[in-house]
Amino acid sequence: MAHWEALAAGQAGDAAAAYDAARQLAKSRDFPYRPASELARGPIDDLLRRIEMVASAKGGVERQTEEIALLGGIDQPLVTISMALEEFFRFSEVERQAGKSERQIKRWRQPRQRAVSTFIQLNGDLPMSEIRRDHAQRLRDHWAERIAREGLDKGSANKDIGHLSDLFRSWFEYHALDLPNPFARLRFRGKKTGTVGVAFSEAFIRERILGSGALDGLNEEARDVLLVMVNTGARPSEILGCSTEAWQLTGPVPHIDISKQIPRVLKTAQSPRQIPLLGVSLDAAKRIVDRGGITHYLDKGDNWSATVNKYLTRNNLRETPKHAAYSLRHSFEDRMVEAAIDDRIRAELMGHKYARPDYGRGGSLEIRRKALERIAL
Repeated sequence: MAHWEALAAGQAGDAAAAYDAARQLAKSRDFPYRPASELARGPIDDLLRRIEMVASAKGGVERQTEEIALLGGIDQPLVTISMALEEFFRFSEVERQAGKSERQIKRWRQPRQRAVSTFIQLNGDLPMSEIRRDHAQRLRDHWAERIAREGLDKGSANKDIGHLSDLFRSWFEYHALDLPNPFARLRFRGKKTGTVGVAFSEAFIRERILGSGALDGLNEEARDVLLVMVNTGARPSEILGCSTEAWQLTGPVPHIDISKQIPRVLKTAQSPRQIPLLGVSLDAAKRIVDRGGITHYLDKGDNWSATVNKYLTRNNLRETPKHAAYSLRHSFEDRMVEAAIDDRIRAELMGHKYARPDYGRGGSLEIRRKALERIAL
């Protein structure tokens, strides 16, 4: 099979396919593929054993195919950065993409595709082996101009540089090639130019967002997910990724079990947690369960955020222009701090890493419920 695949690939005129097929054929003959220039440097015993194997093959096209595979008749084809990105996506599936939902994989790939696209716009689709420091510097200069002209966050530029550095390093390690990384140590230093998250005040939530009829124009599922956030502080993506088993409403302490997700990956190791449901969040959870769980926005956090934030803007439900639906998560943390809730319990409820050694369970559901009774709306 390896022989005929190599033969077919060579006749097809696809250099990359022919090279890979030659490697596979050499491997099937218990030889690592080595280009002719490398074989010429020895050792001589290896070269002689390969020649003997070729001599034992039948004549004609079959022998020519064996010669190409065993005597290094094909140089490794040049792989452009766009080709390397697609290969990176393939060989990183187990390490980087395992367990992610289709949408999560798409969101993971998109920023890397954008970074490569920007690089190509500035430098062309260069072969990986020909990318030099000046090409990487051209990308950095491009971002420096945008930061100065448009007031962009340095973090956006550093992500692009980081993705390209990661691609270069991973691809060359995968192919056991040793070249300096042209994107290394090019990130912008200093504080980020962006702003930190802002929190709704409790008064604004109570009087405006939860005011009579304030959310009536928002579709039921989007509205109820927003209301679940009020007293849980859960990330929208966590709520929208919940399976029907996550909604535990019949026990002594009704709660949402964030660990029970549809096939997808949570943001951090601390994300799986159980959060008691109280007040408007419990009422919303009951409606979600009555409708059969999350359906329309299941694993569609971007769609949900766009819908809800547009509604908040149109109905004057942003406390300031910087506020958004996600600000409810920041408000939840602020309200817990103001209520003097234990920092370990706060970390557990937020899904944050706790700085001290990890002992115990971080408080039972009953203890968490009593803590949240102080702030529930």
